[in-house]
Amino acid sequence: MEDREWLKSMFRKELDLRPPTLARIGENSIFIRDDSGQPIAHATLSRRGGGIEINSVVVDPQHRGQGLSKELLRLAGQSKRRLFAYTKDPRMKSTLLQAGYSPARSPGFRPSLNLMVTRPAIFLWMILTLDVKRVVHITRHMFAYKLYIRR
Repeated sequence: MEDREWLKSMFRKELDLRPPTLARIGENSIFIRDDSGQPIAHATLSRRGGGIEINSVVVDPQHRGQGLSKELLRLAGQSKRRLFAYTKDPRMKSTLLQAGYSPARSPGFRPSLNLMVTRPAIFLWMILTLDVKRVVHITRHMFAYKLYIRR
């Protein structure tokens, strides 16, 4: 299966992630592959002002519990910039804390400005593409997402 198709299929299954129509692969993508070269885990890094957001962390359900999220964080951590991630998933919270991230209230002024533009744009895209299940899910859980930063 092509990387982008695999990623889109994972996005379809996880309502906390970006809409599948926004699945992009580029220089800010991190993949972990199995022995046959098939993707089994992925993370996207997005520049946000003076920091980098780790978003769209996904592990194939058949490969969960093998430490792949920790490996994705380790690979993302090679960046010298401040890293941050939002999550409501208890497993991801635990992984972030184990990797040295701390709960925080804000990623900083410049990253917050960036997020004030990008988040509503993604939400509007979900509305325009009639991704109703995702819109309802994100709206219902909006205040459950917490910020974690590695300084």
